[in-house]
Amino acid sequence: MTPYLGEARAATAEGAVAQPPHAEFLGLPFCLLSRQDVVRLIIEGCSAPFRYVVTPNAHHVVAVHDDPARLLPIYRAAWLSLCDSRVLRALARLDHRALPLVTGSDLVATLLSTLNRCDRVGPLRRLAVIGPSSGAATALRTAYPNLMLEVMTAPEGLARSAELRLAVARACAKRPWDILLLCVGCPAQELIARQIAELGRRSGIALCVGASIDFLTGARARAPRWVQYLGLEWAYRLLQEPSRLWRRYLVESPKVLRIFLTMRSLRRTRSASERGFGANSRSW
Repeated sequence: MTPYLGEARAATAEGAVAQPPHAEFLGLPFCLLSRQDVVRLIIEGCSAPFRYVVTPNAHHVVAVHDDPARLLPIYRAAWLSLCDSRVLRALARLDHRALPLVTGSDLVATLLSTLNRCDRVGPLRRLAVIGPSSGAATALRTAYPNLMLEVMTAPEGLARSAELRLAVARACAKRPWDILLLCVGCPAQELIARQIAELGRRSGIALCVGASIDFLTGARARAPRWVQYLGLEWAYRLLQEPSRLWRRYLVESPKVLRIFLTMRSLRRTRSASERGFGANSRSW
């Protein structure tokens, strides 16, 4: 598994676009900027060539390792790859790496609040949101009256249907927006973002941000702050939607621990081997 990820990285490195600073962890790049800096870059970068932003959490990392041929190039081609998981951040600390936490939900809340400010200096930005129910449009316009906003519902079954994903990507590629919020879940939203790029979209930034709009509008309840700080937001969501999320949080996401331990062991073995080779070279 891990060697394949390394090969995929080499294969995609040549075609990667210039990125803000990122660090490698568990086979994926993670952005080293704060949430405020990310929001500023997104607002300022809308007129640049089309780019997209991913927000990997533990479930995403497992999905990439399970299907690296399809998903790894998408995450590597992202302009920004933001750590959306306190679990991943804690694992990174064990590995002596510091990853800023920029969850999709907090990113979208800060982005919309910033764009909605009456005293903001700069051009107006047109937003499109894909995924929430039609009622989300009313709630968003009430909360953010100064936004130029369009909300489009998404068809069911995007995760299973390449045809539906392509139809959504084509609709998005034709619409007039500066910032696109793809809120249809992993891996559908990442696949659609990549397809928008392949369809030749020339400008705008797409954000793959899952259930962020549902949390903002109250369609889903987000965990209290103290629960988030303890790293237990996943448990809160599981209690809210057990039939939908039990497999993700109890079966799939815990695999990230095995990935972490396997990659750490391989790295230590490689390091020991290199030290041994150096010592043998000196003896010659």
